[in-house]
Amino acid sequence: MASNHTLPIAVLFLVVCGRVASLSSPTPFLFRRFAFASNGVSIRPETFYHVDGNKDNTKRTFSLRNVEGTGDCVFQAAALATATSMGLGGNNALLRVLALESRNVVAQVLEGGSTSGGNLYIEGKRLVTAQKLLNSASTDLGLEPDEYLRQLRLPGAEGGLYGGGPEITVLSNVLRRPITIYELHDEEIERANGQTGEDQPPLPMECRIKRVGVFGDMFKDPLLSIPDSAVLSGLQPGAYSWHLHILIVEASLNEKHACVLLPDYCDDP
Repeated sequence: MASNHTLPIAVLFLVVCGRVASLSSPTPFLFRRFAFASNGVSIRPETFYHVDGNKDNTKRTFSLRNVEGTGDCVFQAAALATATSMGLGGNNALLRVLALESRNVVAQVLEGGSTSGGNLYIEGKRLVTAQKLLNSASTDLGLEPDEYLRQLRLPGAEGGLYGGGPEITVLSNVLRRPITIYELHDEEIERANGQTGEDQPPLPMECRIKRVGVFGDMFKDPLLSIPDSAVLSGLQPGAYSWHLHILIVEASLNEKHACVLLPDYCDDP
């Protein structure tokens, strides 16, 4: 069972990810009906879309790539989104290494920042000290800060802490990039809940998602100030996208799982 990371800071909403349940589980969660290619890309649904709440109701589309559900999914998702944003790929073996390195970086920042009294950016004009973030995260888990840091440094498969709001906050600051978190839209879940039995129809090729928060919204893409940038060309989904996007899904009862959303246009906000 995944543990909750709650903080007394509104923007650090609950984001907790753990191991994906065995497919023998009877829990009928929509994510477990997704179909994936061998490289982890979702082929049904094929397209995930978010409708901005602006007057134009702008529709932004993404493809989705899954990562392993071994307790490192938030760290692997952030690593894969970052690699893809630079036009690179990442197999499972590489993502495991990057996830462990990311865990160590997050722990190092929280530990070192607590000693130096350094700040971390949240959103808007909000800052939080590394000390306060470390104390809040560890207290919420019933751990002393030193034990929290020790468990954070462990791989998920060896009992390492699951990624949540505090860890994403640090990753956003380290990467100097915004990380937007999405969930499946309520209408998708309601439609799936109305389809029961063995003869369920195939999932639609499109799936609606909703944005639930942004970490590090101040970190803007420096290329946006360059007229007609050759990099911001949308050569492939997610390539050269400064902004990182992660979808959090219900994998089973009490468990959440992170996947990477790759925008179809690299200058999507």
